[in-house]
Amino acid sequence: MVEPLFRVDALGKDFVPRDASTRGVSQLLRAVVAVSFTIEEGECLALVGESGCGKSTLGRLLVRLLEPSSGRIAYRGRDISHLRGAALKQFRREAQVVFQDPFGSLNPRMQVGDILAEPLLIHGIGDREARQARVRDVLQRVGLAPEHLGRYPHEFSGGQRQRIGIARALVLSPRFVFCDEPVSALDVSVQAQILNLLRELQQGLGLTYLFVSHNLAVVRQIADRVALMYLGRIVELATADELFREPRHPYTRALLASVPLPDPARRRDTVPLSGEIPSPLDPPSGCRFHPRCPLADDRCRAEEPQLETRGGQTLVACHKA
Repeated sequence: MVEPLFRVDALGKDFVPRDASTRGVSQLLRAVVAVSFTIEEGECLALVGESGCGKSTLGRLLVRLLEPSSGRIAYRGRDISHLRGAALKQFRREAQVVFQDPFGSLNPRMQVGDILAEPLLIHGIGDREARQARVRDVLQRVGLAPEHLGRYPHEFSGGQRQRIGIARALVLSPRFVFCDEPVSALDVSVQAQILNLLRELQQGLGLTYLFVSHNLAVVRQIADRVALMYLGRIVELATADELFREPRHPYTRALLASVPLPDPARRRDTVPLSGEIPSPLDPPSGCRFHPRCPLADDRCRAEEPQLETRGGQTLVACHKA
């Protein structure tokens, strides 16, 4: 049996609220709660949910930008949950990040050539000539020209800056890239270009992606599998084809119903959702989605559903699925 690239078991992340000391709050903010899943080599797993559901926190845990509070992360069969020092630095060569904001993630005082060479310097890779050759090669791969190396981030458009961010992630030849809403700050036409670029790079370089987004229309273009998160938990996990053809969780159906249709003459059955997302400081009892779910009953309010197989490869955490 082939070991997945990542195996995540009962992973959790808790935060202490910023004003806990002044308010005397002893409660923890549980951003990620007992999440388990795998990411296979060469696939794109998309993580989808409303703002504040914990999807970016989960991605940061995987690349060890955050320390897990509980659970285990195995990378290629090795536990990386609490790596330190040289071992963590070595892992970082294989797991990189493309950030959401293509301007805020680039140093405005550095030229593009220096931005792209910096990871190679930090990891002590090659001499000056070899580093310059690597930087030129990766810049060409993302669709930019050698003359761009001497420019500063403010001299580029948003789409070009995101290409620079992707190039920086690729310069160390990683196996895994965490894409944290990489197109949400871009115009729709530019989004399509960046998504096409990410797909081409995945196929050409054999990359594995964790792709975080709140936009299911974007996810449909790039994902092999999709995981839906709600209040820190995964509520549905399925192949992209299965999820878009037959969504099983009421939350998934509601999100799909909210995606605009390109034909204004067409109409889609809506799934009513009432109220706002509850606070992760005080999550509801039972199923976390029950206060907004049109199908909720007494069992939903009392008993938390587990993520279980419900036909095909689909995993669903819902009593009504």
